[in-house]
Amino acid sequence: EGVESVSFYRENDVVEVVGRVDPAVILRKLRKYTFADLVSVGPINPPHLPKRVILSRCQIRREDPVVLPTDLMLLRILECHNVRSLSDISIFFQQTNQLRSCSVEDCKGIESVLDLSLSNSLFSPLENLEDLRLERLDNLHVLIKLEASVSISRSLPLLGIFSHLKSFVIKECLNMKQLFPFKLADDLQNLENLVVCDCVQMEEIISSEEENQEINTSMEFSLPKLRKLELKNLPELKSICSSNRTMVCISLWNIEVSKCTNLKRMPLHIPFFQDTDPSVPSAHSLKAICIHPKKWWESVEWDYPNAKEVLLPWL
Repeated sequence: EGVESVSFYRENDVVEVVGRVDPAVILRKLRKYTFADLVSVGPINPPHLPKRVILSRCQIRREDPVVLPTDLMLLRILECHNVRSLSDISIFFQQTNQLRSCSVEDCKGIESVLDLSLSNSLFSPLENLEDLRLERLDNLHVLIKLEASVSISRSLPLLGIFSHLKSFVIKECLNMKQLFPFKLADDLQNLENLVVCDCVQMEEIISSEEENQEINTSMEFSLPKLRKLELKNLPELKSICSSNRTMVCISLWNIEVSKCTNLKRMPLHIPFFQDTDPSVPSAHSLKAICIHPKKWWESVEWDYPNAKEVLLPWL
């Protein structure tokens, strides 16, 4: 109570607590996380600054979870190697949480973003999250972990996971093979920025693993607010989505694909593919397409037959 923000500085093992609090009380509570000193207790945050916590090199255990305030808005986790999922942190199972931004970096023990086998709740622990950043998580292999008996296709519509997510960045997560379960695509209606870089085992962006293989008809799904799609250095990437699906992106500004040489098909549908006069770039939202190597662009297939010709002004 009274804490407005907590910052942990890994350079010198210092924790800074901002708010109207008793320094001695805060220090006693933090000692179990092995921090050396309490830098300052000052006035509450100015109103324009979000309430934030930075955890660095903490011993976070599932049996002794970190308790954070429910009105926290920004959380950054660095080098906390004991944590196995964000479910080890109490805020992710508090229905009233207001978390908007979460960044997890250099945590060797992380296996999943959320472990829903630890809770029977049907609400989304990330329902208000707008920005998620995952970097250098060597053991991360799945975003959402469920009990083996629970079908992800049955659970996700109830949870509304990522329904407010605007920006998703994942970099150097070396064991990720499939990014989003295909049923999660319907929850990405607010996604504006998708960046996937240096995930050397990534094979699919939207997994086709649980799709009904008997359905052979072409199907569309929409990411209506997606503005930026960046895929870089994904040598094993084979598909963005399954072969019978098309991703409709009516707001796309920027496409960047680099060193994804195993990607054979671009399933994107951009509305001006159907325009009668595609020769006026200013009439469309698309601003730039960055491709490397150029040889890949020549070989990749688009569902729309004249896509490369239409997109040429933006290359």
